[in-house]
Amino acid sequence: MKQIQKYMTALLCAFVLAGMHMPQNIYAEDEIPQEETVTEETPEEEFGEESEQLEANDLDGFVTRLYQVCLGREPDKSGYMDWMNRLSTGKASAAVAVQGFMMSKEMQNKKLSNADFVEVCYHALMDRASDAGGKKNWVEKLNNGVSRNYILRGFIGSVEFTKLCSKYGVTRGDISLSERRDQNYGLTSFVGRLYNNALGRTPDAGGINNWCDLLILKKRTPKQVATTGFFHSVEFLKKSLNNTEFVKVLYRTFLDREYDTGGLNDWVGRLNNGEYRDTVLAGFADSKEFKNLIDKSGWETLSNKELAKYFNDVNSLLLVANKAHKLPNYYEPSDMRQPNVSARMSTPMRDEAATALEEMFAAAKAQGVYLVAGSGFRSQSYQASLYNGYVARSGQAAADTYSARPGYSEHQTGLAMDISDYSGNTYLSRSFENTAEGKWLKYNAYKYGFIMRYPKTKQSITGYMYEPWHFRYVGKDYAAAMWSCGSEMTFEEYFGVAGGETYY
Repeated sequence: MKQIQKYMTALLCAFVLAGMHMPQNIYAEDEIPQEETVTEETPEEEFGEESEQLEANDLDGFVTRLYQVCLGREPDKSGYMDWMNRLSTGKASAAVAVQGFMMSKEMQNKKLSNADFVEVCYHALMDRASDAGGKKNWVEKLNNGVSRNYILRGFIGSVEFTKLCSKYGVTRGDISLSERRDQNYGLTSFVGRLYNNALGRTPDAGGINNWCDLLILKKRTPKQVATTGFFHSVEFLKKSLNNTEFVKVLYRTFLDREYDTGGLNDWVGRLNNGEYRDTVLAGFADSKEFKNLIDKSGWETLSNKELAKYFNDVNSLLLVANKAHKLPNYYEPSDMRQPNVSARMSTPMRDEAATALEEMFAAAKAQGVYLVAGSGFRSQSYQASLYNGYVARSGQAAADTYSARPGYSEHQTGLAMDISDYSGNTYLSRSFENTAEGKWLKYNAYKYGFIMRYPKTKQSITGYMYEPWHFRYVGKDYAAAMWSCGSEMTFEEYFGVAGGETYY
């Protein structure tokens, strides 16, 4: 009964407010806009301690306080009633309400600096002024590229906000983070450093979300993002830095420090004597210091977790088939077709892989290299007959080094193709590596989305002996990213999936 009286009193207050002039309504269903670049301005309001001690279960006090502390004004009738209704019926939590105010168009129009936004968060969610250390930490995160929703969520999880919600008798709740830049701070700060050091500015939301997405999905490596992504970008090239300034930027970006005089003079001297900038760039990108920055970002661990769901997805281009991963029993892709290329036999592939194969064969032919397709898709039954024949000939232990057991063959995915030279004399032979066709494929296949699946020195990782003729389609982004890590980078190593010589 007491709670109903409080709510009726709050509604009566709302009718009184109806006669007041209010600058703008704030509704719970207001769309939360994407963040825009903010400018450094001094906030119009000064923040002070609240003068009233409000009772528990006081929704009116909670909503009114959000208007006063977040927006610096008294409530408008319709917005006030909307939030009162949502909070009282459980349609919105305190966290959602705070987000509604802090990310509203009215709040956006204030164009608060990152520092001022954080200060408002302290007053609105912790009911106090900031402490220097805490504020510095939150502002640094914003400058490194996370969204303001990320900061809000941090404050929402604080002990102070939990106590504030208890004081007013509202359910705390939580908010979700959907942007890529908010998924892992280590990764976001890695990209943010590139913006701050290479481009000399804070990240924009669209740009940093895009780079984080590419890194999380492992379509780019951190080295690719830093070198070709930023130092080859139009924005960086337009700076037209001289050799000295160019090297100074490399020190800050890749070594995370200012230059030392001896090192600076050495690198600048090389450039002045005609060494290419990309050569110097590669020297910094391959440094131990930059590798430490990559390790610190958490790129490998986060990406592998994000991608794990695709390794067993039969519709994914990352579907895994090795001795640790068996395909669904008698699986056959539904989107296969015969590639329009020279072929030894009928050898279908999944449609996207077939298109890429056609493009690769045409590019090779234009350079005087004539490739011939061999074995593509193999059914589980056909693989069984092949494997059993090899076992009868060589014994199971030997057969397991070069032939997959039924259900474990990558050929069954429809994404693999054995390729030969035009004569066919080196088909399924290691001598293929010495042919013009084998050499061309080794250094060009990645451009069309293919990787050499079983490199020479990686049998303990892949489970199979060296096969310079076996190429697997993963898509151009992934193939290029893997190639940037070395010509013998394996699928298992790059994506962190189980493999090896023993069947599970």
